[in-house]
Amino acid sequence: MNSIIIVDDNQDFIEDFKNQAFAEGITVAPANSLEGLQKLLPKYVHRYAAVVLDIKCLLKDDQAKEDPSFITAALKYLDSTVPRFPRFILTGDESEFATLKRYYTDERMFIKKPDDQQKLLDELLYCVQNAEPLRIKRENTEVFDAFERSLLPANKEITVINIIKRNVESDPANFRGIIGDIRETHEEIYKALNNRNKNVVPDRYINGNGSPTFTGDFYKYLLGNPDHRNGFLPTSTVYQDSTISSHTKFIHGACSEYLHGTSRTGYPISSYTIKSLINSLLEMIIWSKQY
Repeated sequence: MNSIIIVDDNQDFIEDFKNQAFAEGITVAPANSLEGLQKLLPKYVHRYAAVVLDIKCLLKDDQAKEDPSFITAALKYLDSTVPRFPRFILTGDESEFATLKRYYTDERMFIKKPDDQQKLLDELLYCVQNAEPLRIKRENTEVFDAFERSLLPANKEITVINIIKRNVESDPANFRGIIGDIRETHEEIYKALNNRNKNVVPDRYINGNGSPTFTGDFYKYLLGNPDHRNGFLPTSTVYQDSTISSHTKFIHGACSEYLHGTSRTGYPISSYTIKSLINSLLEMIIWSKQY
């Protein structure tokens, strides 16, 4: 989770740098070109804390020779797609370093020498420790393990990060957006279960548009179809206990009620309900990993 990107076409240097960074607790995602960088940013920006750029590099992966226009193109690309994303320039060419330093006075630049590389690693460690998405993932490893294991769609990881970020939201005007994201993610948990384990979520509990039904029959099935005539003993496999069942009913019921404005009393929920819904959702993600 403590990851940065390095763009350099020198594979031997990348391996050495990866080892140095790993010793500092930093993992490195390498790219050989601007094209490789574009595959990572901005799509996966929430996974990384910073990017390190060589001055001369390739524009495309299949290019044979370094292109001197790389650094200008890369900086423009970062400015346009991920402005203010932490970036550093690292080069072994001291003459190019001096030239570039005159034109890019605001860029943080380092030479490929032991002292300078350690300074760079110190800066990268600071970025990793203070990058909010990475901090959230470190503080909720049980939750984000579901994405590391590809148990939930990768494109929903940023949604969950944003939900957690808004755990302290107190403005009722913003509640609807949070509730919508919670409901969507809650449904994704069951869609993912249906895809990988139809014993837990059989197809009959997925409706025509691909969403879970959340009917009384579905809840009973997950509880093991308890027999009310025999002390509510389960008659089939139990996938949820009453606590987990209560979490999922709460999420479905509250999100439906407050997204569609169907509260019979018109009661305006407070931030405590938002916190409760977020915590219930995270518990549901953790529960789903066992299947």
